[in-house]
Amino acid sequence: MLTLRPWNQPNDTVTVQQLVSQLWPLAVHPGGLGWEAASEQLPRNTMLAERDGRIVGWAGVTDGDLTVQATPDDHDAASSLLEWAIEQAKDGKLSIVVFDGEPGLQELVSEFGFARREGAAAFGGMFRKATPEGPVLPSGYRIRGVRDGEEKERVAIHRVAWRPATMPWPDGSTYSVDPALTSRFTDAHFEQVRRAWLYDQQLDFVVEAPDGTLAACCTAWWDPTIGCAEIEPLGVAPEHRRKGLATALCMEVCAQVAIRGGIEVFINTAPNDDYPAPPATYLSAGFIVRDRGNYYDRRAPLLR
Repeated sequence: MLTLRPWNQPNDTVTVQQLVSQLWPLAVHPGGLGWEAASEQLPRNTMLAERDGRIVGWAGVTDGDLTVQATPDDHDAASSLLEWAIEQAKDGKLSIVVFDGEPGLQELVSEFGFARREGAAAFGGMFRKATPEGPVLPSGYRIRGVRDGEEKERVAIHRVAWRPATMPWPDGSTYSVDPALTSRFTDAHFEQVRRAWLYDQQLDFVVEAPDGTLAACCTAWWDPTIGCAEIEPLGVAPEHRRKGLATALCMEVCAQVAIRGGIEVFINTAPNDDYPAPPATYLSAGFIVRDRGNYYDRRAPLLR
């Protein structure tokens, strides 16, 4: 019997991560999903599909952006989740990503009135082969894993690196960012991250500056089942940018994944004119863009 029920965090999170690990690459990376759950960045509304006590799919909705992922042999689960997601969404245009290699979901979204977005770039990600060569760092800097007892410093460097007003927006950007805004990442979030499935303290990297303070941070989520790690997130403090620290962190992750027998490293982004700096850095570090799917849109009918 198929039933839909809410995602009860954190109890269900590991099971959903394991599900998407089985679905990879036709799904989000399980590490990135764990990061979103731990840092409270999942879609606003989520739902699980459960068949005979086993989770077989999940869906998420944030305004008009829908996510539906289910085991490919369970059409009813995908259909029920998509129907639920549409009902949850507000009036207006609805959008969903269909991964390449998911013909069942492609047919399903078409049945529900979605059409492939015309003229749009494909949905993509950035990948790099895991190779053993290490990073090149400026004099006096070093990369290491975060230490026990360093939790507050680890949270602080994340918050500094991800303060909206100081992020590397493009020149001439029309964005208006409130200078008082800060990162939402907290000590409690980091504790949840540390308890997440696939979190490895040895792969939670920081860059130590010559004066001993932290200059950058990067978490690698290594899943040996799929042979791929995801970098999520990576940030550099403003005063330490343009020194090659982000590239060095990427190379360290690639080296550590290679040592563990991994195949590649993934970053869930793609070149973007609105925020070009990070993808440009990853391209310079040897990452390549790989198309993973396409966007499908539907104009939602007005509710009566």
